[in-house]
Amino acid sequence: MKNNIVYLLGLFIAMLGFTSCKKESAGGSSTKAVFSYVSDGYVVTFTNFSTNAKTYNWDFGDGSGITSTAKTPQHIFHKKGDFLVSLTVKNDKDSSTFKDTVTIIGPNIVINGDFSDWQYVDYNFTNVPGTGGTITAMKTFASANMINFYFEGTSDMKMNLFDMYIDADNNPATGFSTWMYPGGSGAEFLAEGGTNGGSLYAHSGDPSAFSFSPVFDFGEVIAFSPVKSVAGKNIIEFSIKKSALGTTKTAVNFCFIELDPGYSEVGSIPASKQPGATFSRIDL
Repeated sequence: MKNNIVYLLGLFIAMLGFTSCKKESAGGSSTKAVFSYVSDGYVVTFTNFSTNAKTYNWDFGDGSGITSTAKTPQHIFHKKGDFLVSLTVKNDKDSSTFKDTVTIIGPNIVINGDFSDWQYVDYNFTNVPGTGGTITAMKTFASANMINFYFEGTSDMKMNLFDMYIDADNNPATGFSTWMYPGGSGAEFLAEGGTNGGSLYAHSGDPSAFSFSPVFDFGEVIAFSPVKSVAGKNIIEFSIKKSALGTTKTAVNFCFIELDPGYSEVGSIPASKQPGATFSRIDL
């Protein structure tokens, strides 16, 4: 796993200056809660520097409902953001609570065919069995400058030719509206080509008009790994520069369609031409 390390200390100041929720015993209690942490992508390892404590209760503040009574736990977060982590320690009747904000910026995705970067990234979408053709599931992750994709498929997933429609303004009422996704589309951009080259096109005109003009070659804005066979399935990762999509908002939406040499669909995600089919969302 390629590291994205954030190391926060300040422990002795915190030990002296933080207000605890303990009941003070005569002469004061020596029970103090304090911790530091190291983050590697979504995985956070906590180091406990508490003193005179017998029990530990961790609340990771991410809404998962997962807690821990371990002295030095490890916790896997599942999204970017700031999370207020709380540690309460007790020793008989005395207790102390220490809170600190843990900042998660997510994994450092590098497009090189080493898929271990994606280990703790949740699946964005999984096609219902029997739909989607060559493409079965995907993960996505948006970093500061890139939108990253990880696709799993059958042994027939080759990525020699594809269409990728992108709703860059998170508004299905603008951009090209494709009949293949009746639940909502609105693509401002179309990436068409294959892993060996292609173009990113921008839409103009009426939503019903297939009117796209080239704005970038793939080599300028998209990077692909090779398609690799792993445990009986084909896998590929690729990324698109955010800047290529103009001014984005809080999310973008997209669909991906693999084509044969005659431009007939052989795979799609989300599966196309299904009742209510719509683009998939990526939070930025």
